[in-house]
Amino acid sequence: GLGTVEAQVVARVGFKQAGALVELAADHGDVVEAGRLLARIDSQEQTARAAKARSGVANAEAAVMVTEAVANRSSVVYAQRQQTNQRRQALLARGTISIEQAEEAQLAETTARADMTVAQTEVTAAKARLGDAKAQYAFEQAILAQHDLRAPFSGVVIARTKELGAVAGAGEAIFTLVDPATYWVLAYLDEARTGAIALGQRAAIRLRSRPGQIYDGRVVRMGLEADRVNEERRVYVACETCPAG
Repeated sequence: GLGTVEAQVVARVGFKQAGALVELAADHGDVVEAGRLLARIDSQEQTARAAKARSGVANAEAAVMVTEAVANRSSVVYAQRQQTNQRRQALLARGTISIEQAEEAQLAETTARADMTVAQTEVTAAKARLGDAKAQYAFEQAILAQHDLRAPFSGVVIARTKELGAVAGAGEAIFTLVDPATYWVLAYLDEARTGAIALGQRAAIRLRSRPGQIYDGRVVRMGLEADRVNEERRVYVACETCPAG
């Protein structure tokens, strides 16, 4: 059967954001490690957005501190008004003060309790706004990180489609990477001759570049469906003794 040398793990990688390429750190034939920077697009605008979001977090943190201080003050005032009211009610019971004075103390305590409740609610709202500001900052940072294109796995760059200064579209493939540990041979065999082929079966491989040599391999996958026009079936063979590259 005729076939081609391919890789099981192939990735065509590009940016999730559109932008002009300001750095290219890899080219055809380069061996790259997982996480290595491959390219970068202009990120000035997104950097400014992230800085603005970071300022929003600082403002929200300051607002939380202010509302907590107000809440603490209102709690102290409420405790003081509560003690005063208790004393006034005790004096009223002994007939030492008038009813109006006792009612004023009760009103002051009730008002202080309401103010404290409002202040505590403001603290909760301020913390919620802080959480929202932090989430926005994390979102902007995530978008900023998308301006760097990194290798998803260790492999070999077999194609680069853009040059420095070119505009890369969102989702457009800039590099094609393959994992050299997953090289195999995809062979197309006549359907009539594949009935006896089984997984793990030994195979002999001849490369067009080295026709005088035979390399050892074994069947690792068989296509479940045959081609209806050519009546051929795909058989994948892992080469165990093929030369590097």
